[in-house]
Amino acid sequence: MATRFRQISTLTEMMKSPEIVAVLEGIGEQVLAAAKSDPNPVYVESLEMQTFMTKDRARVQVGAAPIIGMAVEAKRGTLARALGAAST
Repeated sequence: MATRFRQISTLTEMMKSPEIVAVLEGIGEQVLAAAKSDPNPVYVESLEMQTFMTKDRARVQVGAAPIIGMAVEAKRGTLARALGAAST
């Protein structure tokens, strides 16, 4: 016997919902907190988290200033490690 499902909301509405934004911001805060453990104070000072909407979903981005961010990421992989720590 086949089960049928009816979609109540569009996927775009769900991906832009306040609940999804809250989940993404929670993960972003974990990544940001883990990345702030880096020993370079200039790098830590440049870290920031942004939340924005595209046409189809909410997005959260954690990053650092371009030059220092690339140098620290190449040397220690701070953001990659922070993302790994937040996903466990």
